[in-house]
Amino acid sequence: MLDRRSPPGASSVRLNRRCAAKLLVAPAFLAGLRTLAWSAEPYPGKPIRIIVPYPAGGPYDGIPRIIAQWISAQRGWSIVIDNRSGATGIIGVMAAKQAPPDGHTLVVLTTSTHGSMPALKRNLAYDPVKDFAPIVLMADAALVLLVRDDLPVRSVAQLVQTMREKPGQLNYSTGGYGSPHHLATMTLFHRAGLPQNIAVHVPFAGLAPALMALLAGNAQFMITSTGAATPHIASGKLRPLATTGLKRSPRLPDVPTMAELGYPGFEVLAWCGLAAPAGTPDAVVARWNDLANAALRDPKVRDQISALDYDIRGGTASEFAAFVSLDISRYKKLAEDMGLAEE
Repeated sequence: MLDRRSPPGASSVRLNRRCAAKLLVAPAFLAGLRTLAWSAEPYPGKPIRIIVPYPAGGPYDGIPRIIAQWISAQRGWSIVIDNRSGATGIIGVMAAKQAPPDGHTLVVLTTSTHGSMPALKRNLAYDPVKDFAPIVLMADAALVLLVRDDLPVRSVAQLVQTMREKPGQLNYSTGGYGSPHHLATMTLFHRAGLPQNIAVHVPFAGLAPALMALLAGNAQFMITSTGAATPHIASGKLRPLATTGLKRSPRLPDVPTMAELGYPGFEVLAWCGLAAPAGTPDAVVARWNDLANAALRDPKVRDQISALDYDIRGGTASEFAAFVSLDISRYKKLAEDMGLAEE
C-alpha cells in the first residue's frame, strides 16, 4: 500500500507559501480598502487647495485659476489658489509633496519644476516622478527668438554666424538660470555647435525685466514667451527670427520654426499641468482628470487660456506622466552635453 503522507517539511513549505502569498496580496488589499474608504466619504470634505509655485499673475497662475473657477461653478466646490513662490517653483512643489494625499491638495507642475530643475539640480529635494500623481497637462506654448531692430541680423543662421565671429560680444537676457527660456537658448547653442559662453547670459527674476533689458539695449537677443513681446514685434522694435514649437505659432504664423530652419526636432515648450501628492486615491485623480478635460473643452475657457498665449492641451493622466518623463530626459541630456548641471 502506498504511503500518501506528505514528505517531512511539506506542510511547512505549504504554510510558508501561503504566508508569502498573503504578504504579496496585503498591500493591494490595503490600497483597495483605502480607496473604498475614500469613495465612501463625501468629496470634497473641505476646501480644495491648488498650490501654484509662482506669484499671482502670469499664465502659470492664470490657467489653473480659469479651470478652478469653471469646476467650482459646475460642481459648487470651494477651490482656493495658494501661491507659494520661490526657488524657481521648488518651495511650492515641496509644500505639495508634504501635504496629506487625501485629494484636498493639488499642485501646478511646470517646465521648470518638472523639466529643467530635475536636470540641473543633482540634489533636488523632491523626486519629480515618484512624489506626485499626474492629473492632466493643461496647456503649453512655444517660445520665440527675438533680436533688437538695430542688430543687423535677419535670420537664425545670421545670428549664429555673428556669435561665431564675435564670441562673447553679444548679450542675451532670460527669466532666470534654468528657465525654459534659458534652456531654449542653450538648446540653440548646442544644436548649432556653439559653446555655452559664446554669448553673455544676463538672467533676471522673471521675463518682464528680461524683456525690458532687451528693449533698453542691455541685451541683443532673447528667447521668450510670445505674449508680452507681441506689441514690440508689431512696433518693429523687436524682430522675431524663429519659434520653438514643432508647428508654427498661431500668434506668429509668418515666423518659421527652428525645425524648418535646419534644426529638426527642435522643440522647447513652456507648459503647466495639474498633479496631486503621491498616494492620492486613484478615484480622485480620475475625477479631477475628467473635470479638467471638461473645462478645457469649454469654448469660454479655451478663449481665456488662448488670451494668455497658451495652447490648450488636456488628455489622460498617463499621457501627462509620459510627457513629463520625456521633458526631463531631454533637459538631462542637454545639461550633460553643455555642462549645465549644478550641485
